[in-house]
Amino acid sequence: MQNSKKITRFKKISVWLFVIIVGFICYVLSQIFFQVGFWGGYQGVNLTIVGLLQALLILPLIYFGIKQMGIKKENIGISSKNLGRDALIGGCVAISWAILQFVWLIPSTGGADRKDIAQILTMIDGQWMNVLWYLPLGVIGGGITEEIYNRGFFIGAINETFDPSKLALWIASIISILFFVAGHLPTNFVEWVDLLIPTIAYTLMFLSTKRLTASIVAHGLWNTLAVVLIYIIYA
Repeated sequence: MQNSKKITRFKKISVWLFVIIVGFICYVLSQIFFQVGFWGGYQGVNLTIVGLLQALLILPLIYFGIKQMGIKKENIGISSKNLGRDALIGGCVAISWAILQFVWLIPSTGGADRKDIAQILTMIDGQWMNVLWYLPLGVIGGGITEEIYNRGFFIGAINETFDPSKLALWIASIISILFFVAGHLPTNFVEWVDLLIPTIAYTLMFLSTKRLTASIVAHGLWNTLAVVLIYIIYA
């Protein structure tokens, strides 16, 4: 019986690693060809295509992972319980972060000259339609898919693998935060701070509610507010 349990845990960890690695590759493949200039580049309708590709590639992979690991969708935070309350929490966090960013942080660290702001300005190219094309990427690719992958599966599946364990939960959470931030390729201290603060907030919301609703709403709404406000203020 003890040997069987070890084999089961080994299988779970193997499947978890497989999903994390293949998922990361899918994220890269879903956007790299557009980012290097193919098929019209990383702007316009291609932004929507990237967001949809990420969902179509990553979500079935996660479904495969939880089935193979023998865990439920609730174990990775997918639940409609307390939907309204969790959504309100996520909305308040996103709006608070947007106010802090656009009233103080962004203006005091370069404004339109910041690398990340300049990249978004290039993506939207001064056109409101491009803002709309970006929204599925920010909400579906970012808010929904990234949260299920980076928070729900990354942390929740490991927690269930260790029966659950608070130590495993917190180790997985810290690694998840660093993995998420590093995956966005920050190049300076300001970018690290801009990524770490919301990522820690998303993780804490997931850990405290044991559901993804708050972090999905916060992440998706922040991505929406960011591109809309950048267009209004800087375009």
